[in-house]
Amino acid sequence: MSKNIDILIANADDAEDIARLSYQVGKMHDDALPDYFRPTPEEEHLRIIQNMLKDENAVIFKAVDGDKICGFMCLLIQEKSRNGFVHSKVAYIYNFGVDEKIRSLGIGGKMLHEAESFLRENGVEAVELSVFMFNQRALAFYAKNGYRTLEINLQKILK
Repeated sequence: MSKNIDILIANADDAEDIARLSYQVGKMHDDALPDYFRPTPEEEHLRIIQNMLKDENAVIFKAVDGDKICGFMCLLIQEKSRNGFVHSKVAYIYNFGVDEKIRSLGIGGKMLHEAESFLRENGVEAVELSVFMFNQRALAFYAKNGYRTLEINLQKILK
């Protein structure tokens, strides 16, 4: 991997490479929580990415090393009613990952910083996301980057 990682907005031609990385993230979740997630085939990740690339309220960033996509971040931008919320325009990180072979090299942080700059420039006031509790690495990453816990969701399986 080179040190010159470019963070760019993805387009339709990037869908397959991003879906491959999205599958890695999905499989990590499938393996960690098999009683919660059904395994999602790579074809389904491709369909989701293709649909997001067509959505006017979505933006997908890609981290590129030379000609290879090595990371991605899918964002959904939402308008919230002012009733009860301080911020009216919020981005939600729907999916985010770096190729498992090159994690912990700063690519995720660079992508997050670039995405936050883009969002600020486009009038987004806050960024929200969900992280599963098993993913301590992600929780530490977000805490290091200034994110705080707002709520905790609970579940009980009734079998």
